[in-house]
Amino acid sequence: MVIGGRLEPAPALNNPERYLGYNKGMRTIGVVLWMLLWGVVHAQVMVRSVQLEGVSVAPPEQVGASLYRLIGTAPTAEQLQEALQQTEAWYHTRGYTLARVVDYTLDEAGTLRVEIAEGAIEAIEVRGNKRTRTDVLRRLVGIRPGEVYNEERIQRVRQRLGRFPFLRDAKLGAEPADQVGLTNLVLQLEEEQSLDFAVAAGYTSEQGFIGYAEVVETNFAGLGHRARVQWQREQVRNPLTGEYEALRPSYALSYEAPRALPGAFNFGIEAYDRAPFYPVFYADFDTLRRYERRRGATVYVGLDWRELFEIRLRYRADRVDYDDAPANLLSTGERLANRGRFDALGVQVIYDTREGRFPRSGLYATLLAERTVGGDFRFTRVMGEARYYIPLPNQHTLMLRGVAGAGSDDMPLSEQFWIGGYDLLRGYDLDEFRGTRMAVGTVEYQFPVLEAVQAAAFVDVGTVWSRGVPFERVPVRLGVGAGLRFASPIGLIRFDLAYGKRGFAYLSLAGTY
Repeated sequence: MVIGGRLEPAPALNNPERYLGYNKGMRTIGVVLWMLLWGVVHAQVMVRSVQLEGVSVAPPEQVGASLYRLIGTAPTAEQLQEALQQTEAWYHTRGYTLARVVDYTLDEAGTLRVEIAEGAIEAIEVRGNKRTRTDVLRRLVGIRPGEVYNEERIQRVRQRLGRFPFLRDAKLGAEPADQVGLTNLVLQLEEEQSLDFAVAAGYTSEQGFIGYAEVVETNFAGLGHRARVQWQREQVRNPLTGEYEALRPSYALSYEAPRALPGAFNFGIEAYDRAPFYPVFYADFDTLRRYERRRGATVYVGLDWRELFEIRLRYRADRVDYDDAPANLLSTGERLANRGRFDALGVQVIYDTREGRFPRSGLYATLLAERTVGGDFRFTRVMGEARYYIPLPNQHTLMLRGVAGAGSDDMPLSEQFWIGGYDLLRGYDLDEFRGTRMAVGTVEYQFPVLEAVQAAAFVDVGTVWSRGVPFERVPVRLGVGAGLRFASPIGLIRFDLAYGKRGFAYLSLAGTY
């Protein structure tokens, strides 16, 4: 005699039966009939072996551990039902919320056969895209037909998709497939304008054009790639003559392609001939770093891991100098000592669980370590940043930010850590302080005032120092203020009023939210 039946499921997450096409009523009848049969013959049947069918996410002995423990026993109907429910629970606690035991039999030889439908994905459908290519969106999702639906991974993919600026809204979920036991993954999206630009420029008959311009395309050719062109030209006041002089123009071009290579690999390249880009109008013209000149290129290849991690291998080839710096800011000897070229290799790790333009929860963290492999300089530097968002009632958010860095004592000026200004340590002059070690912390309270507009109140604390300075003599500086944030595809536009050593007003473009 062969005994078999279907198991009444435990309470399901997200009602999986409607995705997999199960008939709950028929399963209940099957359980009742099977229990009646089992009551007649259970004393004569002992479980001697277990065979699990349809298992792919882990070894059968691991998935069905509760069933394998029945070997050598003659279980009652209740004991077998409990073991089958524990098998389903093994899947659900690991995010496989659609997995179900769909059938089982125990034959006269004592072989317990259990059939499991894990909820494999039959197809991936994309709806609502007008510009972005469907194959590109499937690649950005990163899940392939045949993989088992896992709600935890799907949630991580939702978070990653929410960070692409060319997607205004992206919903990812399951729908029933034609075949019982399978499901379809559906991406329903609404696209955002992907081309944006910012211009702040002026003209004088003596100096020509000055200002800042930036053009960003976040969905180049419908590929989901990001292309950026930047131009900047500033005036500086010669501290000896008091006359205003125009700096040489600065240029930068960058291109980033997420998941453009086979698998989950990304790549990016940037070429530049520039002074440090300051996307802000600023009144202090005597900052040494304004005279820094950097020519070169940076290339990286990255790998997305578990949707939230990215590991990048970076190569940087730079030629730097301070040849335009006036003598009162940098002596001839210091100018020569900080002129040269170098090649550097680096490894960067990025972890990001944020979602949306104005994140209300999640963690962003990155760590970059670099070491020169050739050129005129020899140095090692490590820099890390973390931003943690704490959701509060009424759509308010508390953002905690920490930035720290350390490098070898032989780093040139161009590679040291500079703080002060609109980004790190507001309330002070731009790049007012520098050193080979750095630590900056920010507490920022954010709340919405209009759609795509936030207000914020903040406190910044920071310091830089170099080796040999006693810790108790390291100066710690404080800045406080308030401002507004405007979301745009080009990044976050920020207007801040801050007070540190004196009052400052900053209007800037931030690279990240």
